[in-house]
Amino acid sequence: MPVVIPGRRGPKGVWCHHKRKKPTVVHVNQHYIKPNGKRVRHDPQMTPEQLIPVVSLKQTNRNDMGYQMILDGPCRIVYKPYEPLPCGAHLWIETYKPVQFVDTQFKPVTARQSYKNVQLKYG
Repeated sequence: MPVVIPGRRGPKGVWCHHKRKKPTVVHVNQHYIKPNGKRVRHDPQMTPEQLIPVVSLKQTNRNDMGYQMILDGPCRIVYKPYEPLPCGAHLWIETYKPVQFVDTQFKPVTARQSYKNVQLKYG
């Protein structure tokens, strides 16, 4: 009878090997809502794609921004005025489940924008 030895070459699995310790944090940046309001007042014909994305998704090593997102699964809303996040947020949403960005045409591929690209684009 042949002996089967597990392979050692090839790519490693990309699934989650351990449970995440820190939750995904979703928060709305009011510093971008105010300039968007001024831009819309000056130019009422402005499309949503011309506005600065205000919804921020903070994970352990990423900070992505978008216009809308879908939260599937349990989540909780946290309000800590005496212990804000490092970004200064007092109110945010925490979840351990995946979060999907959706743009104005409901295309999830183009909806997620990195924080660096938003800063370069809208500066």
